[in-house]
Amino acid sequence: MYRLACEIDQLKTAGMLRVMVQDQPILIAYFKDRFYALSDVCPHMGGSLSAGGYADGKVTCPRHHARFDVTTGEVEERAKILFVKLPTHKATTYPVRIENDHVYVDM
Repeated sequence: MYRLACEIDQLKTAGMLRVMVQDQPILIAYFKDRFYALSDVCPHMGGSLSAGGYADGKVTCPRHHARFDVTTGEVEERAKILFVKLPTHKATTYPVRIENDHVYVDM
């Protein structure tokens, strides 16, 4: 079932936004005129993805620098400690629907 996540104007200004949907932290991203939703919890060790960097449709976890494609959740760069790359799973993504200037996420 789709749930209200945010207003479009909030997101276009920020580029990405952390919201709570059904008590779940969700990262909503705006990239190339489309909206994407993924879990705001890094699948490596639970860092908040929205607290990291965001550029060119990629979000980087601030804890161990794992990088994810917001359009698919795919791992672009595995988490690492010093020079050791660690196993890193794909980020959970959610379907998004736009209606009346609002972003809705299917949880």
